[in-house]
Amino acid sequence: MHKLEWDAGMSVGVDAIDNDHKMLLSLINEISDAIEHNKATSVIEDVFERLEVYVVEHFSREEALMRQCGYEDLKAHIRQHRKFIDKVPELKRELLNADTTEVAAEINLFLFDWLMNHIVGEDMCFAQLAHDQGLSTRNHRKPSCLRRLTAWLGSKLTLGRRIFLTALIPIIGVSLLSVLVLWISIQRVYHVQQLVSVTQVVHEINDLSHNLQAERGLSTGVISTGYRQFQQELLNQRALTDLAVDTFVQRLKQLPEIDPLLSTQIQMTTAKLDELAALRSQIDLQSLNATQALGYYTTLIDSLQKIPEGTLQLEMGSELVNSMTAYTALLHMKESAGRQRAIGTQAIAEGQFSPGLYQLYASLIGEQRSFLKVFRQFTNQEQQQEWASLIEGPAAIRAQGFESLINRSMQDDRLPQLDGQLWFAVTSARIDELKQLADELGRVIDRRATQKVNDLKGGLYITTAVLAVILGLTILLSWLLNRSVIEPVQRMTRAMTGLAKGGRDLRFTEHFAQDELGRMALAYEQCRRSLLRADISSAVSNHRQNIELQARIREKERFRMLASTDPLTGALNRRKFNELADNEVERAQRYGRPLSVMMLDLDYFKRVNDTFGHAAGDDVLRAFYSTCFGRVRSTDIISRLGGEEFAILMPETDIRQAFELASHIREAISRLVVELSGQDKVSTLTVSIGVTAWNETHANSISDMLEQADQALYFAKESGRNRVVCFDDGCHHETSRIRALDA
Repeated sequence: MHKLEWDAGMSVGVDAIDNDHKMLLSLINEISDAIEHNKATSVIEDVFERLEVYVVEHFSREEALMRQCGYEDLKAHIRQHRKFIDKVPELKRELLNADTTEVAAEINLFLFDWLMNHIVGEDMCFAQLAHDQGLSTRNHRKPSCLRRLTAWLGSKLTLGRRIFLTALIPIIGVSLLSVLVLWISIQRVYHVQQLVSVTQVVHEINDLSHNLQAERGLSTGVISTGYRQFQQELLNQRALTDLAVDTFVQRLKQLPEIDPLLSTQIQMTTAKLDELAALRSQIDLQSLNATQALGYYTTLIDSLQKIPEGTLQLEMGSELVNSMTAYTALLHMKESAGRQRAIGTQAIAEGQFSPGLYQLYASLIGEQRSFLKVFRQFTNQEQQQEWASLIEGPAAIRAQGFESLINRSMQDDRLPQLDGQLWFAVTSARIDELKQLADELGRVIDRRATQKVNDLKGGLYITTAVLAVILGLTILLSWLLNRSVIEPVQRMTRAMTGLAKGGRDLRFTEHFAQDELGRMALAYEQCRRSLLRADISSAVSNHRQNIELQARIREKERFRMLASTDPLTGALNRRKFNELADNEVERAQRYGRPLSVMMLDLDYFKRVNDTFGHAAGDDVLRAFYSTCFGRVRSTDIISRLGGEEFAILMPETDIRQAFELASHIREAISRLVVELSGQDKVSTLTVSIGVTAWNETHANSISDMLEQADQALYFAKESGRNRVVCFDDGCHHETSRIRALDA
């Protein structure tokens, strides 16, 4: 038996506790000696009684010392003590009742392992705390104030950090200021880059909204004229709109990460675009009036125009803010003109302006003037002169003439016979001019945003370069000082850490001076060689044990497989089937998932045994199982319940799917030909199958499901065999009934 000698390295520094540990070690060695020399039971009982008493005394002294130290894990320590106190009588009973030396050796090793873990893993955790509070019996002198300060710094900061901070402190202020400037610059670049990302889709938004406005006007005209005019124009415009939608969506896919609010608005707009096809179908089916169609298109266009508006929340320069404000005002102005076109088309087609419709028509004219005023306010004089032909061009003059004619007609309470298509063409020309103007302004925004990003990036690069130089020089200087002072210490520390973790391959080939580092390297090498010899010896022993363990595991696995499967067919036996089935029923109950089971019974199987013999019957059963196995899923479970009766559990399968699978199996069995020894063949096999599905009302366990399947199987037998019968849950009846489903 193994024995353990006391080593000074086991001391925790408190004499009372160390003496207790020595006594415990002595008692455990006595137990080991008694086991080794096969001493009388009375001797073992006497040693265990003394061990029980001394363990209680030791734990009491140890817990009192921990309370005095204020040990944080005292409660956990006490629980471990109580657990071992309860374990000692149990170990004694096991040892006295042991019938093999292996059991006795295990108990002996358990006691040694517990003591080592108790001393090294538990008690040494509070040894330092006892020393710090002066409770240790080791001699120590009170250090001076300077030494205490030095020790405090040494406990809080590593040597490398102290050297690094010495060089770093003078420039911490400058570094923080540089970081702040860098952060502000990065944020500005980030916001402007977001603006650039969005402006890349501004042109597509303008094109798409323009096409939607045209489609809105034509749709209103088609509906208002009773589907007599604008139909071909509407079809052509829809094709153009679809192209614009595709371009818009493709551009969105190329967008990088943007502001969450803008992203949300884009998602809302995309969702509305998905409804466009349904709206067109309603228009074509004449199930919408002009007002409803106008409202949907207007909502969609407003959603599109909110995307450029969202960029105003981003941080940017005043020029970009002014340009984007003018751009959004221009989009709203174009939208007002588009709504005016649609309303005018509707009124001309109907031959009159209702009071409410005319009021809306007039308000749209006022909106356009207001948006034009905002546009001029946020553009400079040079731009207004450059775009004068688009702001007040020929198309605008013709549109104003039409507006004046309509206004005079409304004052006379009559609407003249106007040409709706001419009205649509004149207002469309005006809207086209506004779109062209928006495109020009969009290009200006692109140029300004790109220039802004380039300027900010330039400043960011300069700031980053200055900061990198400062920090680089500081880090380089600190690193050189650090390496020159502590590199040998760090290497030695890594070597000792690796040695403690099991590494034995690191050797020092350098020549150290005859100082502390040289002596540490020599001690490390001696320790490495000693541990290496012990590892080799232990590896040989462990390899032998592993060979024996693997042999036992393989033997255990073989027996486990034999205990879970039917030796004839290879199917699961009934015990293993019930175990797996209980888990599937529990999952079906918990998550409401479908679960079905079928019971299969070979028809007239006794005839096979009587005619060809039991060996032929075994061949038929194996062929039957192989046929079933080849047609089920990998998640299905096949079991032989007994004789020629089998069961198949089908997770994630409802009654209809189970019936179809059962029908396939029945057909496959009817075609099955089993070749026997000699020239005999069995080719007239049929099977009867009962199928049921889990139902929380009528089947709470696998036993219930098997009983239902068995009832269905019985019905199949009584109904003539070679058929599949499903058990109906009787949801419309108080009692369950059986429904036959012949193939």
